Formats: sequence, C-alpha cells, structure tokens
Amino acid sequence: MKVTALHAQFEIVFSLDDGKTLTSSEVWIPRPGPEEITVRFRGVDVFRTPALELVAELERMDLTLLHTERSSWMVPHLSLGLTREAGHEVSLGTDGEPLYFQAVLVGPTDYYDPLLNDEYPTL
Repeated sequence: MKVTALHAQFEIVFSLDDGKTLTSSEVWIPRPGPEEITVRFRGVDVFRTPALELVAELERMDLTLLHTERSSWMVPHLSLGLTREAGHEVSLGTDGEPLYFQAVLVGPTDYYDPLLNDEYPTL
C-alpha cells in the first residue's frame, strides 16, 4: 500500500508493504512557492546541491555509494536512495541528466540489502 501526502510545494510517498508497517518514504523535490522548504542530510541541502556535488560530498563523509542505474544512487546500510529521474522539464547538468536530485527515498537499515548481492559499481 502507498499513501501519498500532497502539498502545493511537495509530495511525500509512504510505502507500507504489509498495509500497516512503514517500509519507506520518498520525498520529491520541493517546488517554488511561498514557503522555504529545505531537505537536509547531515547539513547538506539534498535538493539544492547539484547531484554530482552531493554524491562527492557523501563520499567525503566516508559513505559507500552504489550507482544503481543511469541516474540513481543508493547508500546501503544507511538505506538512502537518490534519483535524478524527472517527469517534467528541469535544468540539466553537463552530463545531460537533471542537475539536481529529484527524489530521495529513506527506509530501514536493511532496505537495500537484497541488492548488495547484485553487481553495482561502487563510487
């Protein structure tokens, strides 16, 4: 089951795989508006720091990042997932991908463990 919380400036999707226990939550990039909405991880603005700079900053924090898809990264054991995939027009970086992460997913510490058996490039 998924529960979506909609606000004029942001969206959060809560996933409950068994219908009653929170499995993960996904926060989408805040849109401009009257409120200043900031999402931070260890003091770094997740949605206003260019994506590749954020990846480098997370590496400087000694976190292991796995590049899972063309525009997605995950931090295993921390269970932080980041994607640059956008469903609308956004500013692009020099690599042709969205300049900023468009969504961040958080889950329990073992959320990505099943993927660790697969081969992903470590950054």
